[in-house]
Amino acid sequence: MLRFKLDASKEQKQYLLETAKAYTGAVNFVLSENLKSKTTNVKKFHHSYYKTIRQRFDLPAQLAINVNRDVASIYKTLWAQFKELKRRKPDSKAAKKFWDKPPKRKALIAKYTYNRTVSFKFENWNEIYVSLSTLHGRLKWIRIHGWNKHYEYLKQGKIGDPILSYDRSSKTFFLLVPVTLEIQKQRPKEIVGVDVGERHILAVASTTGKKYLVDLPEEFKRRKQRYHKLRSELMSKGTRSAKRKLQKLSRREKRFTENVLHIVSKTLVQSHPQARFVLEDLTQIRSNRRAYRGKDKGARRQAERWPFASLQNKIAYKAALYYGVQAVKVDPSYTSQTCPVCGYVSRNNRPNHGEEFVCQNCGYKEHADIVGAINIAIRELSKTQSENLKGLLVSQPNAPQGLSLRRASSPPLEGE
Repeated sequence: MLRFKLDASKEQKQYLLETAKAYTGAVNFVLSENLKSKTTNVKKFHHSYYKTIRQRFDLPAQLAINVNRDVASIYKTLWAQFKELKRRKPDSKAAKKFWDKPPKRKALIAKYTYNRTVSFKFENWNEIYVSLSTLHGRLKWIRIHGWNKHYEYLKQGKIGDPILSYDRSSKTFFLLVPVTLEIQKQRPKEIVGVDVGERHILAVASTTGKKYLVDLPEEFKRRKQRYHKLRSELMSKGTRSAKRKLQKLSRREKRFTENVLHIVSKTLVQSHPQARFVLEDLTQIRSNRRAYRGKDKGARRQAERWPFASLQNKIAYKAALYYGVQAVKVDPSYTSQTCPVCGYVSRNNRPNHGEEFVCQNCGYKEHADIVGAINIAIRELSKTQSENLKGLLVSQPNAPQGLSLRRASSPPLEGE
């Protein structure tokens, strides 16, 4: 997703703001109206709400259609969250009250359709203009500003449906543009297992023999702790000004976190050029870790401090973008309890759930996170080998008669 800032005039900003407010209002209206049926069918949305959206919010036809698609997507996500909540905590208060109130969108955004409600004009390599539909007709041509690399990606890739976003604090409009790039796939030169963790943000093990831990600088950790302390103080006050400051602090912390994750992922990918990164499938990592730690709020906060899935996504797309090698994900179950030498699985291999791994069968010793990274890499290697073996072991019905696979008889030993 590429992010560009719109260089709009005061009048253009007013038109865009009215459009974003109307679109968000239409989304919240349909979200509330659909709470009873909770349908996710776009056709039903269209038949039920299209005319109302056009008349009540005065949106252009395509934007009204996008509202229905947007709401359908939101309800699909809600159903997935509800089913997962029922699976984990079927009798919880959260599950019982899940559908009590309709969801509400607070952010001012509007989803556009490429080559219908939005189009681009390319002048020079770093001079791009955009045309947008609004409640007051078409706005032509607004210059957009962004990172130089993003200009290249926008010209080279296949453009998707952009999103117009309004930042209330800076009173600025941004255009988020999804772009699909054609990348020439390369054969990996090494396999790198990556284990994300709390004590160490990354543990890395490569088939080249490299094994190491990645720690964040103390400055980053102290800054995170400072954000948490400020957040607690502002939440305890509860005043209007405190809430405004809390929102500003949250945005600042999010930008800081994203920057740190970009630095970590870029450093890792460039340290292993043309490597296939094997990552953990982190589905339900939050719920699983909460259940493990119980009531230890401090440990849970440490787990929530860094968004592991976001870090993995950055590693994956940078590896594909820079070197043309696709990352893969494997099931991480028991990777920190399995000995990579003899295969023995036991909780006792990690005494007191500490950082040291000691195999109770063969005596192999290593850092527990490094062992996890090794086992993650091994799972991808074994999967690849299994797929290769299928081609060798598959039955051949058209094989010539008289040929068979049998073990050759050994020559007689001397003296027999």
